[in-house]
Amino acid sequence: MEQNLAVALMFVTIVVAFTILIIALMNYRIKNRLIRSGLADENAIKSLNKLQFDINIDALKWGLILLFAGIGLVLLHYIPYQPESTLPYGIEIICIAAGLLTYMFVSRKLNRTS
Repeated sequence: MEQNLAVALMFVTIVVAFTILIIALMNYRIKNRLIRSGLADENAIKSLNKLQFDINIDALKWGLILLFAGIGLVLLHYIPYQPESTLPYGIEIICIAAGLLTYMFVSRKLNRTS
């Protein structure tokens, strides 16, 4: 069972990484074509850079959520509980909420500085 889970996680990780790579490549090509064709003025370039910042913030959000969800799963491995207990759900929800709160504080700080 654990081997199947590891294969599924590796597959999902590869698909996500490939998708992020494709999106970054396409964004680069679009910016490059706009600049070369002369269709992009100074305001359009600033807008494109803002879009890149938003994509980075979105990646930060999902990275933090997945990090804290993983921490919750690791905690569940070491905390004893009964099979019919709701403790695992509570711990996982608390960890995911901590990830979202961390994202909120980090994004607020980043928005103030930019």
